[in-house]
Amino acid sequence: MAKSKNQTEEKKQNAAELSKDAANGLTFEDAFGRLQEVVRTLENGQAPLDDSLKLYEEGVRLIRQCHEKLTGARRRIEIIAGTNENGKPVLRQMDEEERSLEERSQTHGR
Repeated sequence: MAKSKNQTEEKKQNAAELSKDAANGLTFEDAFGRLQEVVRTLENGQAPLDDSLKLYEEGVRLIRQCHEKLTGARRRIEIIAGTNENGKPVLRQMDEEERSLEERSQTHGR
């Protein structure tokens, strides 16, 4: 029985490490979905304390990741400030610090 308990703990630890590594490559929707799962598990109150702490830490990482993705999307959307009299988009210049490498290369390519 002790062996199966150790195997279970090892599987949980491996899953937590995988979720740490995989969280960086998740889409916003996947990260948000996983965050909802974490919240449901924590709200259930059935997880042992150590597992709850690991889930809480994962949730914090997921919240940060979701926030970063939303901030990036907001910046991309804000570049388009409206349209001119011909109906063409008017692009607002972002501060150099805000512009990503991709945006810089697109600007130089014009």
